[in-house]
Amino acid sequence: MFAAIADSIALVHLASPLLALISLIAFEVPRYLLSTIALALFGLRHDARPISNMSVSVILPAFNNGTSLHATIASLQQQSAHITEIMLVNEGSSDHTLAVARALKRSGVPIAIIQHGTRTGKSAAINHAARFASGDVILVLDADTIVADSHAVARLAEAFSDPSVAAACGNLIVRNGDESLSTAVQTVEYLVSVTAGRSFLDMIDSIGCVSGAFSMYRRSVFRAIGGMNVGPGEDLEITMRLRHMGYRVRFVAEAMASTRVPSDLFALVHQRLRWDRDALCVRVFMYRQIFPWSSRERLGDSLQRLDFLIFDFFPTLFFPFYLTYVLAYFGADALSFLLGVYIYLLGLCVVQILVVIMTARVRLSWFDVLVLPVLPFYQGFMMRCVRFYAFVSEIYFNCSRRDDFVPPRVRKALYGKVRHAAE
Repeated sequence: MFAAIADSIALVHLASPLLALISLIAFEVPRYLLSTIALALFGLRHDARPISNMSVSVILPAFNNGTSLHATIASLQQQSAHITEIMLVNEGSSDHTLAVARALKRSGVPIAIIQHGTRTGKSAAINHAARFASGDVILVLDADTIVADSHAVARLAEAFSDPSVAAACGNLIVRNGDESLSTAVQTVEYLVSVTAGRSFLDMIDSIGCVSGAFSMYRRSVFRAIGGMNVGPGEDLEITMRLRHMGYRVRFVAEAMASTRVPSDLFALVHQRLRWDRDALCVRVFMYRQIFPWSSRERLGDSLQRLDFLIFDFFPTLFFPFYLTYVLAYFGADALSFLLGVYIYLLGLCVVQILVVIMTARVRLSWFDVLVLPVLPFYQGFMMRCVRFYAFVSEIYFNCSRRDDFVPPRVRKALYGKVRHAAE
């Protein structure tokens, strides 16, 4: 066994320089390596400013979140931030969401309930509530997300002491990581992509998307730009729009919240297909990030554009050709070469997780540690295949326009206006 592993590693070293370079890009090694080195040298970004006293309006869009709503509200009540109001938008839930919200209000929780008879979509729900918001900043929180500690919201609001900041997102960790193999892998994935990845991007002012589960916006700017787009990828689209208007977007690693992730493979693939289709739709079709950019574009915007093109867009579309090239180049030794690449990826993954654990002071369960060997296959092959299918389906069939995340009547109104304007 060890001899076979040694042969696989040697095969990687003996490969052509071109194939080695292609492999580095195909499996996103530079992206992970840069974030790991940055965290090791500088740690997570810490701001010396005192905790903000900005007033905060909280918007909770809810659709069948009756089982999780109580815990979410309880975590908000423990916050040191000056939360002026909590607005729950019930999106025509068919479970006991409305009953739980009314019970909380009767118990003295200062919660305003906005009732939608039918589902209008997350963006429309947030925009509706934002019309009545009175706080300096608006916190958008999923109704199944729990704010981790009592200062998380205040830390997130600190970012807005810089007048150029229009949006900021917090650090998300997985709350249900012990439910299945899928959730355990996502626990480690979030540490790599969110805690480490976004910390690095924040260092170079290149945050490309605020998380829809735990994000904050300057109320005056949010209203001035017309709120969120009701089409696909609302969190990504508003981030891109704000950046194009010259505003800054921040990631605050110390502002932590826990969220639930899909517990089975089918739900996970469905979620990632939607995310990847939306990313392609917004970045390539709406904002034309594939084309040459203006000389007036800021460095941070150029870097986040290149991050998407170099590590997501081009490697994904060329991934099948990469595998074909490996098979043609090595023949019967192709699997041995890929095993060698896997071993290198696993080593990099372990190093990065150790760095994140030391800098972010997070803990992993033994179950999480045991799934580490799965992560290179999960990120390097499985999710790459999912992204390839999502990109191809979006390019040829515009599948994001038929995604059930946006209600059919909202889609009809949105794209009906687009067609009418085109005519």
